[in-house]
Amino acid sequence: MSVVGCEPDYGMNYEVVEEIQPTEVVIDSLIQPSPPEKLDVLIILDTSGSMTDNFQQVAAGVELLREDIETITLDYRIGFINSGLSRTPYFVGPYDYTASLIDFLMAPYTLGGDYLEQGFQAMYEFATTTTEGAMFFREDADKLFIFVSDEDEQGAIPTAIFRDWLVTHFDKTQHDVVTIVQVENGLCSYTSTYDVGHRFIDLSAYYGKNAVDLCSDWEVWLTDSTFLVGAQQHINLTRSPLVESIVVYRNGIETELWYYGAQTNTVYLDFAPDPGDLIEVGYVIL
Repeated sequence: MSVVGCEPDYGMNYEVVEEIQPTEVVIDSLIQPSPPEKLDVLIILDTSGSMTDNFQQVAAGVELLREDIETITLDYRIGFINSGLSRTPYFVGPYDYTASLIDFLMAPYTLGGDYLEQGFQAMYEFATTTTEGAMFFREDADKLFIFVSDEDEQGAIPTAIFRDWLVTHFDKTQHDVVTIVQVENGLCSYTSTYDVGHRFIDLSAYYGKNAVDLCSDWEVWLTDSTFLVGAQQHINLTRSPLVESIVVYRNGIETELWYYGAQTNTVYLDFAPDPGDLIEVGYVIL
């Protein structure tokens, strides 16, 4: 006689639970401004000895910028100050549509050579304490500030405080900032981290853009670096996105005319928005 034992049939069930990462939706936006009717352009130029090789490029860049400005308005002023105000002349200009090419070529060389590389402080003092500054800035004109240096900003004013001052001091008009400096992994063969314009780079970031590489051919596309002269066609994202989640809207209507640059964390538009257009970039972050 045999005995057959029956055992219960227990099955092993495994449930794989995927951990859901918390996400957040971010929206960055811009409203395309109207072209200025009046424009004051101030170039804050490092005139220390190491910068003299760059003066010709500065002059050429400003001349090209002037040509682009004149497609928008003839009511503009361009002036130059050195980055210390300790050597005279610390200001040359103002130049307008009657200025010659030679005027712009000579302007950087006319400024006093100044070893103080404190562009923020120099501009603050120029605007608030000098007769030339009081005469140069017009209350009803938009402002473009261009900082050019081959070293970091060395003044006493922190970047965030300087930016807050710009916003409050020039609150009646539009203003924009362009910084042309040595950047990390750029084309300049800098020998020290102090040569990199970290504080200028931070200032550019407040205006939603990257600093311009001093050793690049920046004079050719200087106009593209400011919305006051050329239409703004990019948005620097404030956070790192899940790329596949990026959605771009123009006046509330989705558009596919854009591409994403991972290296700069920027959405570039394949069109020039019209004045008053609202561009929104929505994306998910982890």
